[in-house]
Amino acid sequence: MKRIIVALVCVNLGLAAFLGYAYVKRPAYQTPPPTEEAALPETKTISSSAKSPPAVRPLKLSKNDKFDWRALASPNLRQYAANLRAVQCPEETIRDIMLAEVNRQYGSREALLKVRPEDRQPWEVVPTSEKRSNESKLRQLLLEKRDLLRELAGVDVPIETPPTLAGRNIEKFEGAYNELPEAKREQVRAIQEKYWGQSDDIKRRTIGFLEPEDREEYARIKTERRQELAKLLTPEELENYEIKTSATATALRSRMSGFNPSDEEFRSIFRLTQPLDEEYSLITGTRDREDKVAEAKRKEVEQHLQAQVRAALGEERYTEMERSRDPTYQNMIRAAEKAGVTRESALQAYEAQKVMRDEFSKVFQDPNLSMEERQQAAAAMQAEAEQTLQSILGEQAFEALRRANPGQFGGQAFRQRIATDVVRAPKTP
Repeated sequence: MKRIIVALVCVNLGLAAFLGYAYVKRPAYQTPPPTEEAALPETKTISSSAKSPPAVRPLKLSKNDKFDWRALASPNLRQYAANLRAVQCPEETIRDIMLAEVNRQYGSREALLKVRPEDRQPWEVVPTSEKRSNESKLRQLLLEKRDLLRELAGVDVPIETPPTLAGRNIEKFEGAYNELPEAKREQVRAIQEKYWGQSDDIKRRTIGFLEPEDREEYARIKTERRQELAKLLTPEELENYEIKTSATATALRSRMSGFNPSDEEFRSIFRLTQPLDEEYSLITGTRDREDKVAEAKRKEVEQHLQAQVRAALGEERYTEMERSRDPTYQNMIRAAEKAGVTRESALQAYEAQKVMRDEFSKVFQDPNLSMEERQQAAAAMQAEAEQTLQSILGEQAFEALRRANPGQFGGQAFRQRIATDVVRAPKTP
C-alpha cells in the first residue's frame, strides 16, 4: 500500500512540474495594435451618407508564428471581424461572434433604459412618460446595433427586439420591411423612424394634451412621411406597406372581424378610408369633441364615406358588414355555432330579434297606452318572441344565448329591463 501511495505522489509531482513548464513556455498574448477609432458602442447611428470608417489591417501570421486564437480578439469589432476573415473563419461563425459581442457591449446601455422586464426589479415602477421615452431611446439604440452588425457581417443579422416599443408593434413593421424590395428596405425604415422620432417629440413636449397647432404639426409630419414613401415606392408597394402597418388598416380589421371581407373588398374600403381617417380621425387617433365645428365636419365626412363604401360593396354586402358589427348579431352567431345551429338560422333569429326590439320600442313610446297596458303588451310580446327564437334556434341554442345575454333574450333580467323601460316611457296624458 505504501508503495502505491508513493508512486501516486511521484506521478502528481511530475504532472505539476510539466504544467509549470508549459505555462512558462506558453506563447504570449499579443494585443492587436490600437486604432484611432473610438469604442464602437459609443458611435452614432451609421447611415449610408456617413463617411467610411478607418481602414483596419487584418492580423498577419508568418509560417513560424505559433497560432493562438486569443490573438484574433480585439476591442475594435471591425478589427476583430477583419482578423477572423484573415484566417478564413466561416462567415456564419463571424456573424455569430459579432452578434454576441455587439449584444455584450450594448447590453449595459439597454439595461439602463429598463424597457425589458428582466432589466427591472419586481418592485420597480416606471412612470408612463419615462417608459415611453426609454422605449423610443431603445428603438434608436437597436437601429444603431443593426447598422453596426450590417457593416461587420455584410448582411442583416436578426436582433432580439421587444414586440412593442412606444406603443408600436415593431414585429409588424419588421415583417413589412422584409416584404419590400431589398434595395428599398433601409430607406423605408429611415423614413418610418424619422416620423416616429418627430411624433415622440410632440408627445414628450405636449404630455398628450394637444393644442390646435400640435394637431397641425401631426398632420404635417404625416403628410411628409406619406410623400416621401410615395416617391420611393410604387403605388402597389406603398399600398401593401400601409395595409400591413397603418393604424387605419388595424382598426378596419378589428371593425370588420365578423364580416370576413375579401382582399379586394378590404383594399377598396381601405383606399376610401385612410386619407380621410388621417385627416379627420374617423376611426383612429384622438380628436377634440369640444370643437363643435370640427365634430360636425367629421360627421359629415363620415356619412359621405359610408355612402362611398356602400357603393363599393353593393347593398347586400354592405348590409352584411353593418350587421356583423352589431353585438346582438355577434352573440347570436356565437351561440348558434356553439349549439351546432346553421348560420342561416342564426341570421333568421337575428332578424326576428330586430323586429321584436322595434315592436317593444313602439309600445314603450306609445303615449296612448297606460302603464298597465304597456306591461301587459310587453309580457305578451316577450312570450311570443321567446317562442319564435326557440323554434328557429332550437332549445339548446336559445338557452345558451339567454344565459350569455340575460338582459336581451328572456328570463328575469329581461323582464326587469322591460319594466324599467316601461317606467321611463312617456306617461299617458
